[in-house]
Amino acid sequence: MNISSRSSDIVKMTQILRYLLSFDDNGKMNRTKLIKLLWAADRYHMRHYGRLVSDSNYVAMKFGPVSSLALDIAQVKNDFALDEEDMKYIGYYLSADEKDTMATAANIEDDHLSETDKEALKWAWDTFGDREAFDIANNVSHLYPEWAQFEDFFVRGGGRGRRDIDPIKFFDNPEHGDEFFNQDADQLAAARELYIDDKNALAALGTL
Repeated sequence: MNISSRSSDIVKMTQILRYLLSFDDNGKMNRTKLIKLLWAADRYHMRHYGRLVSDSNYVAMKFGPVSSLALDIAQVKNDFALDEEDMKYIGYYLSADEKDTMATAANIEDDHLSETDKEALKWAWDTFGDREAFDIANNVSHLYPEWAQFEDFFVRGGGRGRRDIDPIKFFDNPEHGDEFFNQDADQLAAARELYIDDKNALAALGTL
């Protein structure tokens, strides 16, 4: 499949989703679970290396933090954010029904994924791969500050829609301990500083 005309974010996200799907024997996964595994990988990678695996915008939705681009691609359907050529590329490697996203038979490269990207994606699968989609959504992702800051809106207020998440929130710890993402304070501070430095550099270049 010719990718020369596809943007790098579309290519990388498609490779990310296929990489996660490769851990399932059937190359098929509940879409909510797929998106939550990516969130877990992103939280892990941000706190270790100062960067999201997905390099994408995050929003809070009713069932947890969501990478907007990942959700668009995992649904494999026409969306205002994706043009016809994007859909041809995505549809070559992924298919979807009402609930699940599946890998197609087409082989895909992983050249847009770094070794630390793969480390984080594998960690997410090893940590949460045996859990159900809404268990991860409701009993894990809702504990963390990037979503918990909007709890009143989504739970108590019956809110719908989405709220933008500032990626800096991925460095915050939950109020009542952390079973999954607990990390050495010095390493966490170093990753946070790296993220801020990179963000400032991009802003100075006018590319943020």
